[in-house]
Amino acid sequence: MNWLKEHRLFSVIAGIVLVLCLVIIVSFLSAGGSSFIGRGTHRMISVAEKPLSYITSGVRNTVAGIFRYNSVKDENEVLKKRIAELEAENTELVLKKSELSQLRNLSGAFDSEAYKRNKDLVAANIIELDYSNPYIVFSVDAGTDKGVKKNSVVVNGNGLVGKVIEAGNGYAKVVSILSDNNNVSFRVLKRQKVSGVLSANKNGELEGYVLKNKYRIVKGDTLITSGIGIYPKGIKIGKVKSVDYDDDRQLKVVKVKPAVDFETMEKVAIFK
Repeated sequence: MNWLKEHRLFSVIAGIVLVLCLVIIVSFLSAGGSSFIGRGTHRMISVAEKPLSYITSGVRNTVAGIFRYNSVKDENEVLKKRIAELEAENTELVLKKSELSQLRNLSGAFDSEAYKRNKDLVAANIIELDYSNPYIVFSVDAGTDKGVKKNSVVVNGNGLVGKVIEAGNGYAKVVSILSDNNNVSFRVLKRQKVSGVLSANKNGELEGYVLKNKYRIVKGDTLITSGIGIYPKGIKIGKVKSVDYDDDRQLKVVKVKPAVDFETMEKVAIFK
């Protein structure tokens, strides 16, 4: 009895099937539908067929639904996998585009006047940043094994980056011109009689002064290395953002926007 209670649907279907079988047998024995019993049998069969039809139809739809669900689920998995592949391909293309842009930029260093006079550059990738001083001190993957040494000058395709302060086998540590300990002697590109010295201020901006006040320097002037000190002559430093006069020091003070975009820089070239 407990089994029948737990399997009511099966019991009902089995009961209906059993009744139909008995009715069909009786109908057959009573010579079909011409007799009273036969007609009654047909009516009973017709009545019994309806719930059975609903049940079988429901079972069929449920089974079909399960197969459709599994099919849609499989298609979703395939689509998800393809989307992931396309996203990976897109990321790879973006990286390749960035890499190509960096290489094109770096090629400018090998086409500069300073390179034409020296012709002894080695390319390097930035491999580590000092996050206490991002883009002020960083490491590259070229070192003494490639002829890099302390005070080697570092550039990229846009201009002056800085100098090497430490070198070893397979690496070098670089301090950029954004460091207040890294002084750079400059000249104005179009008026090279105008010279001065730059270094970074406390805000990480390039700031300096002109050696002789009588010479004209204005906003927008391009500054290049003068050749005095460790930096070869003719490397672009940046453009003048502002010119002010310091009454205390009696000097023309200039602020300069660096030619190099330090935040996006990934590759550099080093004069050995």
